[in-house]
Amino acid sequence: NIPINYLSYSHIQTFDVCPLHYKLKFILKIPTLPSAAQSLGISTHLVLKDFYQSFIDGKKLSLKDISKLFTKNWINEGYSSKIHERKTLITAKENVYKYLKENFNEEKLPLSLETPFQFKINDLSIAGRIDRIDKLENGKIEIIDYKTGKNMLTEKKLTDNMQLSLYALAAREIMEKPFNIDPENLVLSLHYIETNTKISTKRTNEQLEETKKLLKEKVKEISESNFTCSKSILCKNCEYKMLCSTYS
Repeated sequence: NIPINYLSYSHIQTFDVCPLHYKLKFILKIPTLPSAAQSLGISTHLVLKDFYQSFIDGKKLSLKDISKLFTKNWINEGYSSKIHERKTLITAKENVYKYLKENFNEEKLPLSLETPFQFKINDLSIAGRIDRIDKLENGKIEIIDYKTGKNMLTEKKLTDNMQLSLYALAAREIMEKPFNIDPENLVLSLHYIETNTKISTKRTNEQLEETKKLLKEKVKEISESNFTCSKSILCKNCEYKMLCSTYS
């Protein structure tokens, strides 16, 4: 058995797609270049962070500055060609412009941006990073995760979403601000940038206790795994394809 004493949402997600991928990435730590989707996601997150942070710091930007922010933060790795990259960049600028035009409010700036967190469940450390935390009325808080992909979660999957459950656990378990929030005062949202659609959910204390149990089960499953390839359809585009015979 391999001792597992650290998990993040990306660890869980990677293992669930393919145990071999998990082993290569998180145990053997074999580096790879990001995919186009990852590069776009990171670039967009950095642009949004810089835009909001400038207002928090008292330096006002305009929507015209979005292009400059993309120039500063653009990651050009993973694209199939220069044309693919250029088209993606144009679309990304349009999406962020539209998103900010419709959502940005100088009077309601975020409480915090790109907030790292870490807490323990017994000997297991759970860590991650929250894109944005907003203050709502009546002492409530909203945790927002930006999504640059197109696949929107259904209502059922939103209720069971592990990533949002981990955010809610962090908000409850960590005593320092901006955390230390009871679940009933917490709204959990995914904001899809491309379609400018926000979907929200909540968690109860009972659900969070259930999440803790699921995490313990996941640790057991990973530690006892033989890390064979899942032969998932997603393995077709795996960055570790040369180390695996499934789709080579």
